[in-house]
Amino acid sequence: MSLIIYRKKHGESIQTIQSRIRNNLAPRKHFRFSNILQRGDESLSSRFTRLQAYKQEYEQFGRDFNQFAIKESSIYKTLRLINRHSIGCHWEVILEEIFGIEFNSCSDCGTLTTMDDSYYFDTADGRVCPDCAQNYSDDDEDNSRDFEYIGTRHSSRQILGHIPSSYDNRKPRVLLGLELELEVHPDYDQDTKASHVLDHIGKYHNSAGNTFQYALIEEDCSLDRGFEIVTGYTGLDVHRDQLKFFKDRLHGCKSHNTDSCGLHIHICKSDMTMLHASKLILFINDPENKPLVYALARRYENGYCKIHNKKEDTGWIREALTRSKPKDQLCSLNWDRYEALNFHNEKTVEFRLFRGTLKYSTIMACLEFTYASWHFARSASTNELKTDNFLSFICEPENRADTRFLRSYLKDKGFVMTYESKPDLRKVA
Repeated sequence: MSLIIYRKKHGESIQTIQSRIRNNLAPRKHFRFSNILQRGDESLSSRFTRLQAYKQEYEQFGRDFNQFAIKESSIYKTLRLINRHSIGCHWEVILEEIFGIEFNSCSDCGTLTTMDDSYYFDTADGRVCPDCAQNYSDDDEDNSRDFEYIGTRHSSRQILGHIPSSYDNRKPRVLLGLELELEVHPDYDQDTKASHVLDHIGKYHNSAGNTFQYALIEEDCSLDRGFEIVTGYTGLDVHRDQLKFFKDRLHGCKSHNTDSCGLHIHICKSDMTMLHASKLILFINDPENKPLVYALARRYENGYCKIHNKKEDTGWIREALTRSKPKDQLCSLNWDRYEALNFHNEKTVEFRLFRGTLKYSTIMACLEFTYASWHFARSASTNELKTDNFLSFICEPENRADTRFLRSYLKDKGFVMTYESKPDLRKVA
């Protein structure tokens, strides 16, 4: 969340927030400078030289913080800056006010991370950063948890994988996986609900009689009282069959009508080039396409799925091109992983823009939008990345089978499909 949005939401001016940051930094700065001046084992000139160096460091830190946190709204650049300089103050509070998400200081080393990137182990004094998490084993995880069917964060990574589908035969092979967050009403037991979901969609049985693990359930620290459904990677056909479970209402649970739940869809990078990836970013972030994107996202951008005008500021692609390896260039296309499109993962692009939902047709529309956007950006020129062209693309005969739910969803939202005749407004008048 930018300071502008924060000011509008809480009625606090930018000057007030900047003053708060300065006030938090002031005690640390005063303490550091006082220590230098009071050192008796150094000459006065040496102490003055060090004082000047620290003064310049703080001034440069302030300029960089303003650039990364305020102007670019980049979470990860800001965190790298703070951790590199080790300037102590109440950063969790300050950054939460700026970006609108929670942060954590590692209980072992003090490294600042987002709460979502931190880990909890039963033997640790508090939540720890990813590096310190390597010092703990699975035996150190919280054994006091009463959940049998809800795994710990990222526990499904070593279990879920590729699920064969008819899409494996397509060139290029482009598969999808999803993460769906939901909240459970206090009148219902979380583990019982998780068990109910897994009983219906946990396993996938194909026509050859083989069984695959389709979904698992994990806890999510961003939720109040819920869990996250995580699936393996497969084609739209398998998702279409497995997710029919959501045609019936999941009593005691909600996802859309919350402020905490999202639907994150991962799609294979496959043979994606920098040009292809850049066009996908431009398409999703183009202000002219906002009505289309918002219709599918069902929410405005927030601290977890930021949208930027990528046309105005092309620094994102210039910075990515400084990397020598193509795969590193792709992973560097967004400054932090909380953008609407997250390229940080090695093998997938994460669409983070969707609000959570437990409605089957909406889940499928989001999956099909992700799939169609990937292919549309691949074939369209930079000047063709417009809503009308996208609507024409999904209506082409060869694309209709993959966009059935998407076209129906957009039609209900008032978008006109190009194979349909537009209404004669003169007759209406």
